[in-house]
Amino acid sequence: MGTRIEALATAVGGRRLFAPGARRLADTAARQCLERAGRNASEVGLLVNTGLYHDRNMGEPAVASLIQEDIGANPGHPPTAHRGTFSFDLYNGACGVLTALSLLDALLASGTIGLGMVVAGDADPAPRHSRGVWFSPAGGAVLVHRDHTDGGLGPVHLDTFPEHAGLLRSSVRWETRTAAGDGHGHGRNVLTIDRDPAFAEQALECAERSVRAWAEGEGTALATVDLLVAAGPDPDFASALASRLGMESAAVVGPEGPMATAHTAAMIGALEAASLHGWLPASRKALLVSAAAGVTVASALYRA
Repeated sequence: MGTRIEALATAVGGRRLFAPGARRLADTAARQCLERAGRNASEVGLLVNTGLYHDRNMGEPAVASLIQEDIGANPGHPPTAHRGTFSFDLYNGACGVLTALSLLDALLASGTIGLGMVVAGDADPAPRHSRGVWFSPAGGAVLVHRDHTDGGLGPVHLDTFPEHAGLLRSSVRWETRTAAGDGHGHGRNVLTIDRDPAFAEQALECAERSVRAWAEGEGTALATVDLLVAAGPDPDFASALASRLGMESAAVVGPEGPMATAHTAAMIGALEAASLHGWLPASRKALLVSAAAGVTVASALYRA
């Protein structure tokens, strides 16, 4: 038995002041994902949000609970006689989607839930005031279930290289401004992202080291992998990683179009691209890899 991807969807926004925010992008992707699967939101047993950059830098309540209510996934009081929907936020940057899928895999295997969803959405929380925002506004959703065939998602391997933690940092600070003439302080929370020019290359190097260590530990020859699905700091991350790993015979795909510069939803964008090309359902062994701040690398096999 294995955890299978049932449907995928993405949504992209704009950098205009009144463009859809992170929550709305996640809502749109979640609704479209359910529609593609022919499912009702009430069937979702667990909803995990991995989006990191929220509207107005909101820290609470959990954005997952708001998305759950927006899409109508058993909102209201906790169920008494029937199963409802549990939701929470999980933060692991661009590796959040694979991390969340590993949690859903365990709960699906135990029978605790029958259907799970991972959503992600990021957007500039304060256009014209944030600093260093490099990603494009985007949302994504992936719906997974458990079936009785072999294959599906394998164990998710996570590596962190803390010596490179300073290459990508973000912070929210309160900045006070004095209104002209009244002497009173006014201000706002301002997001600042500091991304070192060396981050992309270092993330690529860490991804190579992590994948090679994972392959050796799992006893998996990279030559037997026929599809690489990867998302990282740059649009060419997937192709560059394939070259480093010597995976010339494998099909390679990353997030495409506007999703190529997405943040936490980038892995969903890459999976959707692989599915649209017909590679994901046809592959015998698909290697999924994402790289994020930390530097953190997540990898897993997905078997058709």
